[in-house]
Amino acid sequence: MMAGDAPEINALKAGLATFSRLFDHRAVIQGEARFFVEEIQNKRKWSEVEQMKESTEILDRHCNTSLPSAVKNADSHLQRLDSTVLELTKLCDLILPDSIEPDPEETALPGKPQPGEDTEWDTFMDGIEAEKRQIDQLFEQEIEQFKIYLERHKS
Repeated sequence: MMAGDAPEINALKAGLATFSRLFDHRAVIQGEARFFVEEIQNKRKWSEVEQMKESTEILDRHCNTSLPSAVKNADSHLQRLDSTVLELTKLCDLILPDSIEPDPEETALPGKPQPGEDTEWDTFMDGIEAEKRQIDQLFEQEIEQFKIYLERHKS
């Protein structure tokens, strides 16, 4: 390079530096993004720590007070409940006979009605069968007409 090119090169370097400072914002954006991420992480860490402390306090409170009192109440009422169940069982034994014969008519499961038992069902099924026969007859007639049509136009 020649000595006369130095001012032009210096001007070009100065122009590029000015352009870089004015229009190249990557460094600033990267710094802001890093700052934003650090802020979010710090806030999140503190909120998670607070939530863990609150959860621990709630668990301690329940383990030390609520659960023992619930167990104590259940134990105290269990004896009374057991005696009440025994008493009611004895009363039921006095009221109910020793053995109960099941009635076969009451225990029969409902099923498909037998022919002649349900006239509405039989009427419905007869109507369906009649419609089916009519459809089959119409189908056979259409097939015959189509065969005749094919025979006429075959040649």
